[in-house]
Amino acid sequence: MKSPAFWWQPHLTLPAALLWPLAALYGAVAVRHGAWRAKRAYYAAVPVISVGNLTVGGSGKTPLVQALAQHYATQGLQVAVVLRGYGGHEAHDPLQVTFQHTAAQVGDEALALFRALPRGVQVWVGRHRPSVVRRAEAAGAGLIILDDGFQRRDVARDADLLVLNGHPPAGQHQPQPFGNGLCLPAGPLREPLAGRTRASWAVVLNEPPTPPGQALPYYGLVAYRVQVQPTAASLAPLQGHPVVAFAGLGHPEKFFSSLRQAGLTLATTVALPDHVRYRPAQLAALQREAQAQHARLATTSKDAAKLPQGFAQVVETTVSGADWPSLLAGLAVKLGR
Repeated sequence: MKSPAFWWQPHLTLPAALLWPLAALYGAVAVRHGAWRAKRAYYAAVPVISVGNLTVGGSGKTPLVQALAQHYATQGLQVAVVLRGYGGHEAHDPLQVTFQHTAAQVGDEALALFRALPRGVQVWVGRHRPSVVRRAEAAGAGLIILDDGFQRRDVARDADLLVLNGHPPAGQHQPQPFGNGLCLPAGPLREPLAGRTRASWAVVLNEPPTPPGQALPYYGLVAYRVQVQPTAASLAPLQGHPVVAFAGLGHPEKFFSSLRQAGLTLATTVALPDHVRYRPAQLAALQREAQAQHARLATTSKDAAKLPQGFAQVVETTVSGADWPSLLAGLAVKLGR
């Protein structure tokens, strides 16, 4: 379901003002519940990195989780990524994702991560995060990465990364980092903005980087700016052809914008609800549109986890930028490595 446009307006709109009392109640409950969880947090015997955000969906957490897991796997660590498994009907009790699972069982994000990561990296799903972390530890994990863990304070963490959308360049339609600054249902925040102070650092996506080694303040947080971009290898089959791009994300326009910036010609863009479950009629309609445009279909790895193999070109992402080594160096200090 697409989020209301008024959530992302920089000024207070009438719908947001009318919903403000409910937002204040939601925020108060979120603060109390988070504090209650934190007092009962599980402390793992191995380092834990949390990657999360303050807003509902679409901040780019998953590419960052993938990049961190790949980095630490190359350092010889046994890495386990732990996430909710949203949309997966088997993701209630702790479950390790395998080649036999489908997106309907473990969720699209979990399956996409499992397919993208080196074979030695474990991906675990489950509703109760402490139980999942315990299972990952028992399976030999030497480092835990919590995907979407900022509000899940029932697991203690050594480093807390708050992922933010960068401010959009002039003329581009991209969501502001915190929208209108209000909690659900008046705005996109999962908790009041003051909660950002729990973060070790902010990781700001796709803004111009700071000078190497310098992390500058961002909404009161020390911030590293990194770039999440499509890989050249995954774009190569699309170069020189019209493209019908489709995506079911929190902010699919970010995906479309990245393709345009990479020089692709988008004949049509199809924005679908986050975690969409593709139906045969939808797939047939996408194929008809591509045929009508003499175009090639392109989508994200998250969407591809729910599609027939080879249905569309999968656009993979990579994380880079001058601040990326500095972020890894800061994490090394936090993790004692």
